[in-house]
Amino acid sequence: MNFLKRIKNWYYIILKVKSRILVGRPVLVLMYHRINDEVGQKLAGLTVSVATFEEQLQYFKKHFQIVRLEEDWTSLEKTGLVLTFDDGYADNLWNALPLLEKYGIPATLFVTTINSNTTDEFWWDRLVFDYYAANDFFFIPGFEEKISKKVYTYDSCVEIVSKLKNEDRNKWFLEFELLNTINYNSREAYRSLTEAELKLLSEHPLISIGLHTHHHYALGDLSFKEQKEEVLLSIHQLEKRVSNHIKYLALPFGSYNKDTLVIAEEVGFKGVLLANDYYSNKKNKAGKKINRIIMPNIKDEAMINRLKNFDC
Repeated sequence: MNFLKRIKNWYYIILKVKSRILVGRPVLVLMYHRINDEVGQKLAGLTVSVATFEEQLQYFKKHFQIVRLEEDWTSLEKTGLVLTFDDGYADNLWNALPLLEKYGIPATLFVTTINSNTTDEFWWDRLVFDYYAANDFFFIPGFEEKISKKVYTYDSCVEIVSKLKNEDRNKWFLEFELLNTINYNSREAYRSLTEAELKLLSEHPLISIGLHTHHHYALGDLSFKEQKEEVLLSIHQLEKRVSNHIKYLALPFGSYNKDTLVIAEEVGFKGVLLANDYYSNKKNKAGKKINRIIMPNIKDEAMINRLKNFDC
């Protein structure tokens, strides 16, 4: 087993060396969501604490050539690194921006516009709250009798809720909370940027604003017509809020199909960003499909080892 593992490791090393020779140095495009000390129970992978984020930035500043997403990647002196944030959480302004300013590090925020100027949480945050607030035996809308959490897990509920359109999803939540006597109120730590906050960020010299759709639907599950309507709506909604944005689209859930790429070309996007946990390079950027690496709440040896997996 160890022998096979060594062969596999050497194989990947050879592939990385070949990639560097042919297409230049890698660029690690990191994907964040929330920077907040209120981590929550189920979605901890989407939240990095403030202290850990600062330690990560210190390491990045020392060991990588930090570049903007929209910059040229063809003349890197060492491994490149790009910071991106998805969804548009308000804590990107409260907690992330002061540290980005402290270390002079640029970042791109990909904004989902539906919750702007509301106190609404994204559905995955609300679902975590509701599911763990429910008893071990609980009601699910559409089911006649209570069901056990041992049988119907959080992931089972995700399967239901993720497939609903926003208006139906809101009805589902209200019914779930009523059936299970859950007192849900939107939480400040999970809210989205307001229009004023987003405008402030869009004018900051370290921040670029990109698109992350309006409804945060998985585009790969939609028809060509539905996808195009969603993309055009998101452009319209973002341009109502900010005077300038970069023509890059971060795909919600990393979901896309061939129609998505056709639409991206039609509307003039310079690239779409995936969520596939892989490094990028100038070839990816030229091909307009950019890989990204999910950055969890890790530091020290765990962080170094994770980044080494992608740094060829």
